[in-house]
Amino acid sequence: MAKIASVKASAHSCPFEGPIVRMGLGGNVKRDFVLVRVRTEDGIEGIGEAHHGQNLTAMAEIIEKGLGSLVVGEDPFDSEGIWQRLSRQQVVTHGLGAGSVIGLSGIDNALWDLKGKLLGQPVYRLLGGTRRKTRAYAGGLSLGFQPVETLEKEVAALIAEGYTAIKLRVGDTPKKDAERVGHIRKAFGDGLDIAVDAATRYSLLDMPEVLKYCEANRVYWLEEPFTPDNVGAYAELRRRTAIPIAAGENHYTRLAFRDLFEARAISICQADPTKAGGLSELKKISDMAGAWHIPMAPHTSHSILSAAVNAHLLSVIPNALIYEADVAKVNPFRTDLATQPFGVVKGYIEPNDAPGFGIDLNENVLKAYPAVPGPCYIPGR
Repeated sequence: MAKIASVKASAHSCPFEGPIVRMGLGGNVKRDFVLVRVRTEDGIEGIGEAHHGQNLTAMAEIIEKGLGSLVVGEDPFDSEGIWQRLSRQQVVTHGLGAGSVIGLSGIDNALWDLKGKLLGQPVYRLLGGTRRKTRAYAGGLSLGFQPVETLEKEVAALIAEGYTAIKLRVGDTPKKDAERVGHIRKAFGDGLDIAVDAATRYSLLDMPEVLKYCEANRVYWLEEPFTPDNVGAYAELRRRTAIPIAAGENHYTRLAFRDLFEARAISICQADPTKAGGLSELKKISDMAGAWHIPMAPHTSHSILSAAVNAHLLSVIPNALIYEADVAKVNPFRTDLATQPFGVVKGYIEPNDAPGFGIDLNENVLKAYPAVPGPCYIPGR
């Protein structure tokens, strides 16, 4: 069996020239994407995405020069063994913490794609599942802070595409958030599921006003009201309201999710395959969530590669809830990077049935978008 010959990572950016999407994190001034390639001695290549971590060029170097150097020469089918060795060497001790987990995530995702290609099977089949459609909601870098009139137009266009669920950005001020959510509920009625995402910008002092508008408008979930370390506040909030509380995109490995589940802190799990440890770890987190009767709505990151991972995972797990579709107006890493069609159709997603994740890259797109160093979210913009 051919061994792993190389691990390469490259960073890519798409700066925005038009209106900037504003949200709790700040203004989003560019789209960043980190690509990971794992190649065997006989030239077969698996591809995966690692989150940019707001430091995309540094993340690419961590993956290629640090973690990747420990993978060369290994059996590509030993993804569990590779995961454990990298975790032991660079995550749990003497590593870069969350940065090492993100890098490991990209390598693990690429290994799953590689295994599928070596075996000639789609990843969902390697996980023990079958091709399955999952309802999608309109999320990603969209539906940001803006006047209610333009927000209504954006939502109307998404409904026309077939979406029956959306996610509004909140975390501006409770009053402005309430105005936007209330306007969209009134404009489109009870047939639309409306989730809200505060991007960790609320505090417990905001909760009386926040819960008032969430409950009045029957929001589908309240996402990340607090910082990820504030498990006690999450648990207290769950006791105060019947509104589902969602979180997980800023939690790393099953160990962090164990703490969330044991504290009864969240109602919906949103682990991200490009951040939490890759598909291997996301499957474990999903199984843990299922044992606590917690549904999975995994967070989708920045390219079509993380979108594909989530589509395969949701085809397999019994506690699949909904798929996050990035509906940003500008994202060539979603719209142009793959050479074959893949995306939401009439409000639903299903994985491609080609080997691996079923995604082949358009190398010209990668060349057209070299890295622009620096963070993509700018506070105050």
